[in-house]
Amino acid sequence: MAIDVAMGQILWTCNFLAAQGEYIPMTTIEQDNKSMILLAENGKNSSSKITRHLNVRHYFMTDQIKKGHVKVELCPMMEILADFFMKPLQGQLLIRMR
Repeated sequence: MAIDVAMGQILWTCNFLAAQGEYIPMTTIEQDNKSMILLAENGKNSSSKITRHLNVRHYFMTDQIKKGHVKVELCPMMEILADFFMKPLQGQLLIRMR
């Protein structure tokens, strides 16, 4: 899942839980793409000719990271649990994820 899509869902869930009386101090998004993490953390400072076209919503992620609402961490590709639901797995990875 793209970070910008996850960001909206995470913030909505945190606001919903806060309205119910449950406060969540910080949420961690695990990402396997180091370039995407740098772009999310640094915003326009990491932009190049290729990423100049990015929409304002991508810089919203940078603001949320700087405010401390979310944190983006590097996670090895073989450790991402969502792959179990979205990709065909084989061998040891299938056995471990099931």
